[in-house]
Amino acid sequence: MALTPEERQKRLDELKAEREKRLEDAAKARAEADPMRNPTVRPEAVQDDPNMVKYYGWIGGASSGRWKLYETPVDSPTAVSAAQRSQGGQTQATFSSAVGANTVVGPAGTPTVVGDGSTDSSTPVSGDGTNQFKFVGGILLFNGKAFSGTYEGKSYQNGRVFTTSNTGGGGGGGGGGTGGGGLTQADMDAAIAKALAEQQAKFDALAAKQKAEADAAKLAVKVKAKDKLTAMFAAYDLGNLAGFIDRRIMADVSEEQVLLELYEQEEYKRRFPGMEALRKKGRTITENEYMNIEKQMTQTARFFDLPKGFYDNPEDFGRLIGNEVSAKEYQDRLQIGQDLARTLNTSVKQQLIDFYGVGEGDLTAYVLDPDKALSLIQKQAKAAQFVGLGRAAGFSLPSITSQQAEAIAGTESYAKLSEAQLKQALGQAGELRRTQQRLSDIEGMTYNEQEALNAVVEANPQALLASQQRALREVARFSARGGVTGASLRDITAI
Repeated sequence: MALTPEERQKRLDELKAEREKRLEDAAKARAEADPMRNPTVRPEAVQDDPNMVKYYGWIGGASSGRWKLYETPVDSPTAVSAAQRSQGGQTQATFSSAVGANTVVGPAGTPTVVGDGSTDSSTPVSGDGTNQFKFVGGILLFNGKAFSGTYEGKSYQNGRVFTTSNTGGGGGGGGGGTGGGGLTQADMDAAIAKALAEQQAKFDALAAKQKAEADAAKLAVKVKAKDKLTAMFAAYDLGNLAGFIDRRIMADVSEEQVLLELYEQEEYKRRFPGMEALRKKGRTITENEYMNIEKQMTQTARFFDLPKGFYDNPEDFGRLIGNEVSAKEYQDRLQIGQDLARTLNTSVKQQLIDFYGVGEGDLTAYVLDPDKALSLIQKQAKAAQFVGLGRAAGFSLPSITSQQAEAIAGTESYAKLSEAQLKQALGQAGELRRTQQRLSDIEGMTYNEQEALNAVVEANPQALLASQQRALREVARFSARGGVTGASLRDITAI
């Protein structure tokens, strides 16, 4: 049964939620097994080399990445940034997304005095919230952020000691002086700007590389899904859907959604016409199961020598499969048709026409009609055999209807007999009927031919006894007259 747009969207949302839950659970399991694969907590970098600043950076997604150890010289422009990232702690990432893994959640910033007497109240990017100073590679951090201000009598700018020196002299009469000093504020600002630019360039390059890798991985997933669906439907003789699959997958439609859409394509419906009918009945089978039923039905049709073009194409099989006719039932139906077609008794053939309007040329279509249950076809065939063979054996069966015949033929005594067995039993019953009819006429009694059927076919004790008693009375009459001995009528009582 086709899904409504709302049902389809609901199903897609459920599949997406399930997939995200699986990825999140996988990320948590990885984190428990290995802290270096936990994007939500950045590890503290051990500083074991005085000439280098070491720090950790997260590479990859939440369920596939890990922490990688980096290092940079203490005198490099990126040393300050590296020192700040050397601090461990809770990050902004989650087990669902690695975004923010390289940013540690720090405490609220405490205003600090910078070199020019102003205050810096920006929020630290890392730290443990204990308002502590710490040196990393000669760089002073306060709560994980490069410190600017005065600490232990020294002035710091962006984590490094900031010093200036001036000398001067004067002389009479327009004396002059010279002055010299260390780095100026402009020099520091330029160095910081350069370092930040270089750092940003590296981050941009890394982001571009990661994006390229993610795009390549995404494309690989698309190609894999496309190849999978294309191969699957090619095996169903639906290779002409390859273009549709390619367009939808490359348009970022999920594999699950494309699969749902494929079921609605006319090419699919023509190839598997019985699928929709099964879905409406709440039944589903795989395409491989469907094709296996088709294969078995084709082999059965060849075995029974059905004409080419008659019940040997997807549409014919679709009507049968859609009405839940199995390969075994298909064989049973054809067997019934063959048995009826091969019968030499014209009475049975005539009875099929009289009861059900089925001529000899209509037999195959009749038994393969998926709208008729197999049990009904079996009952109707047995009813036609009963009336046709019965009348051939001498029974009049006056005014019997198809429903009455089906009721009689459906009883255990009749249903268990093959056509040959039924013909033999009705022949014996016919002989008994003729004998008992003659005896009843002699006695002036009315004879019901059903008694013969009950006695022979159903082995009814009362019917058997009535026939035996009637025969014994006839023996007694002839014995009294002396015209016939008891032995001469032995066959009459032997029922």
